[in-house]
Amino acid sequence: MSAGKRHLVCPYGCQPGRFELIGGAVFVDARGSYLSHEERLASFRCDLCGAVAVDLAAVAAARSRDGSGAQEATLTCPGCGDRLLLPTDLEPSAQLECPGCGTQFSVEEGSTHLLGDFSDDPVESE
Repeated sequence: MSAGKRHLVCPYGCQPGRFELIGGAVFVDARGSYLSHEERLASFRCDLCGAVAVDLAAVAAARSRDGSGAQEATLTCPGCGDRLLLPTDLEPSAQLECPGCGTQFSVEEGSTHLLGDFSDDPVESE
């Protein structure tokens, strides 16, 4: 995968999105000057918090290859509206916390399929 096909993000939302190459071969000459690099097997980490970066381009490519993209259960944060993946090891009565805004909510509160799809447009009743 070439560098142009990556879309790195910090899993904790750190900005501005500066990442350090880890595990990739970097080649230098005898004076230590950069010559080239091999990033095919490299990982990256957030320069601010040190968390391993997520490559959204690689995730999207993998999901389209195996067809699992549309099958994931998602929740909607009632505080900010962010879409979140439903954790696989979730206790039925557990409270979730939105990584974006910190709102705590239950699975029921974040499940739009249980609440229905509401819009701001009033519906005329007859």
